[in-house]
Amino acid sequence: MGLSTVPVRLISGMTWSRALAATFVVSMVWTLSLFLAPYTLEPGSLALSYEGGANTLDNAASYAELNPFAQAVYYLSDIQCHQLPYRSMFLNGNQMPMDARMTSIYFFLNLGLLTAAVIAPASTLSQGIVNVLPARARRWVGDHFRVDLAAFLIILGSLLPVAVDGFTQLFGLRESTNVLRVLTGAFTGWGSGLLVGVMLTSMKQLELEFRASRSAQAAQPR
Repeated sequence: MGLSTVPVRLISGMTWSRALAATFVVSMVWTLSLFLAPYTLEPGSLALSYEGGANTLDNAASYAELNPFAQAVYYLSDIQCHQLPYRSMFLNGNQMPMDARMTSIYFFLNLGLLTAAVIAPASTLSQGIVNVLPARARRWVGDHFRVDLAAFLIILGSLLPVAVDGFTQLFGLRESTNVLRVLTGAFTGWGSGLLVGVMLTSMKQLELEFRASRSAQAAQPR
């Protein structure tokens, strides 16, 4: 029985990868920080500018009096997100560090990482992603698609909802709602976490198979 069918297990049903475990811990700490930061401030004390832009630090003046933890979280969020109040959720009467879509993406990215940890590992990225499907669906996909194409369609399907929601809003065709931002962000977050997680487990599985091959060669009589 090859190592490809005997994955290393952390606990029952979960595939062990040191890199995946570290990534999950970092992601969870950051996600929890997004929800905790508003509670470290006085209730109803923080609402950010309506003029914020993405990928720029433009709300720095609003963070000057915050405690160090909240200041760090809001600074790092400002660099990534426009932080528009009407596209954000509020906790403790305070605006969350990131808007509803970005918060949802980060939250569900953790579930994507967990998904990668519980599905069967593979030494290729494409097969690892396809392994997220039930066995019957995998067989059907194997009969009708190349594995790399099927993996591409799975990831594309997770990205399309947020792309449609975001671009139709960007071009003024419609205005999204926070409920839609959370729902579409969930697909993108999960798909992104799955992609990253499978990359890490595939690297681990490839390493295991390489070691097994080297051991088998060393054990052969010369």
